Amino acid sequence: MLWPGAVWQPDVHRGVVTTLGERARIVTSRQRNGEDHGRFRDLLFPCPCTGSRHIGVNFSKQRPKTQWYVKQPTWRLWGEERVDGGIYTVYLKKVRYHRPTKSVSSDSDDEISHLEWETVRVRFVKAGTLDKLVESLATDDGELESTYINVFLTTYRTFATAKQVLTLLLDRYEQLANNKLDLPELVMEQHRKTLVLALHVWLDSYPEDFRSPPTHPTLHQLLYFCHQHLPESELEMKVRHRLDRFSKEDQMFDSCLMYPNSGLPNFSHPALANGYSAIAVPLPYVFPDVPERHFAEQLTRMDMELFKKLVPHQCLGAIWSRRDKNRSHEAATVLATVNQFNAVSLRVISTVLMDPDIRPSERARIITTWIDIAQELRVLKNFSSLKAIISGLQSNSVYRLQRTWQVVTREKVELFEELARIFSEDNNQWAQRELLMREGTAKFADTVGENDRQLQKVFQRQLNNSGSISHGTIPYLGTFLTDLTMIDTAIPDMVADGLINFDKRRKEFEVLAQVSYLDTGKV
Repeated sequence: MLWPGAVWQPDVHRGVVTTLGERARIVTSRQRNGEDHGRFRDLLFPCPCTGSRHIGVNFSKQRPKTQWYVKQPTWRLWGEERVDGGIYTVYLKKVRYHRPTKSVSSDSDDEISHLEWETVRVRFVKAGTLDKLVESLATDDGELESTYINVFLTTYRTFATAKQVLTLLLDRYEQLANNKLDLPELVMEQHRKTLVLALHVWLDSYPEDFRSPPTHPTLHQLLYFCHQHLPESELEMKVRHRLDRFSKEDQMFDSCLMYPNSGLPNFSHPALANGYSAIAVPLPYVFPDVPERHFAEQLTRMDMELFKKLVPHQCLGAIWSRRDKNRSHEAATVLATVNQFNAVSLRVISTVLMDPDIRPSERARIITTWIDIAQELRVLKNFSSLKAIISGLQSNSVYRLQRTWQVVTREKVELFEELARIFSEDNNQWAQRELLMREGTAKFADTVGENDRQLQKVFQRQLNNSGSISHGTIPYLGTFLTDLTMIDTAIPDMVADGLINFDKRRKEFEVLAQVSYLDTGKV
């Protein structure tokens, strides 16, 4: 919860704000001398149970004895600050006071002993030009903003290209190297180190941003920069290694296009034909005569491979929802997951409705098999295929088969309803989100509702099965895609003066961070 707006204005001197802690130290000194009590009354915050108290000061001798105090929030919204090319949201953060090193001019021990807290000023980029957003990768002192760089590198594709960002980073480094910025030498040196570190993070975390076959111009641009400014450096070696790797991969891809069957054995050769004919090939299963556990494990293996390949930033609403087929490769990993989900859901519907002449009891057996597979998927924590099966069984063409559903046993119908409740739309899909947070990185599924009698039996049997396989958690991606699409639609890309809305990118990053959190549970 944010505090109400403050009634005093901060003193700014060379970009450093006099904190409430510093002012409180002045108040402490002057009050002991009987000076200016009224001038600093705006530093007093009322407390309902103790009267007025000084923020930043602990007056243990003057405070009345009482057992209850109002706990003040750590963060307090100060307001906005506009600079050339950007807007900052400013907060005041209450932190423990760290006693400075003793010096001749410092306060006396008695004076400092009264100070427990101080308030520091923290700025967050709310909006800015592309130049300003790149510049904000480092603080005013040149230190790397670790959280900011994660948000920026994850979301910048919605408002810029890799070439644009790289060009701005390299230009800023050259400005610092040529002393074109009015900064102290030590600060400029720190800024240069931070820019190099940012390039390392970018190249390590998102190497595909530099892939542009066949010549990879962005990577060559970075290599030329390293040759000019950072010869024989770790960054140059890393760029050369990445360029060699891309070149080899391109050659392999070209050879596969020229000789598509070069890697397969020639079965027309008599020796090979006789050898392979002796191998017993297992006959495929015919639905619904399939082992439900085996079927669920195969679906989970396919879904897990897709989830491993998923690139989180491709889930951004501005990227994956594009209808331009020429740019469909930008969200290829998301589209692969969506296509797999649709394929499973449509197969559920087709197996139930494929034969119009079968009896309701036979159709009910097919539905029962899908419910049993869904149950196994819940145990395997595969929420993607689980949701696909539930969606198929809830489709109008299947759910309207009243005579068929009447033949399904009551226990199976109850199990189906319990599984369907996981994806309830109530309270913004609260049940599913809570389940993902509880079991996200856990080895096995163990969360069940109090009223889910059938699932309780399923999990009890699971505890007795020591040979269970854990594939990690596979989420239903549609929930996150919906959240990101809502953010993309509801919040504008630009704010006043044509500045890029970076607050929007932070909200998107919060959703992507949940996908990455589940990513840590992959096996």
